Amino acid sequence: MATKTLISVEEFARQFGKFDTFQELVEGEIVTISPAMFRHNYVRDRLLRLLAEFVEAHRLGIVVSEQPFHLFGSTVRCPDVAFVRSSRTLPADKFPEGAPELAIEVVSPSNTAREMDRRVSDFFAAGSARAWVVYPEEREIYIHGMAGVVRRRGDESLEDAELLPGFSLRVSSVFEPQG
Repeated sequence: MATKTLISVEEFARQFGKFDTFQELVEGEIVTISPAMFRHNYVRDRLLRLLAEFVEAHRLGIVVSEQPFHLFGSTVRCPDVAFVRSSRTLPADKFPEGAPELAIEVVSPSNTAREMDRRVSDFFAAGSARAWVVYPEEREIYIHGMAGVVRRRGDESLEDAELLPGFSLRVSSVFEPQG
């Protein structure tokens, strides 16, 4: 049986940006992330724009996409979209320590349920207050929080009074091309 080559977060950080592929570090092992297709990218970017406009207008913090976060130990994850409160300072030249307050993952056909569960668990273990798991094909968003999981779809509202007071949008609008 072959042994896995494990690396430190520091070594991963030195190599980050030099990879030909998009990668994360999970328990010291480099994991290659499959490139996303149009639907995934459209939904990710739509959520990024909608959230960023609201967060910036209300000075709640920042919203970024595909930002690596050093969650814990030798695990670095890059949520599709992340919200970080304004009370937190992010370093300009290294991975932020801990998880974003809100981590958003857009599910691709190549993602497994087990993989998504692990990602959500990792974000919560590192301090996220909420994780949204977005299913473009089903046009649904699952909101994971300490109190459990809530599914939103169609004309239901996507909101979070605690993290994003005043933010509300129709779930279907996340998936509809605007033109």
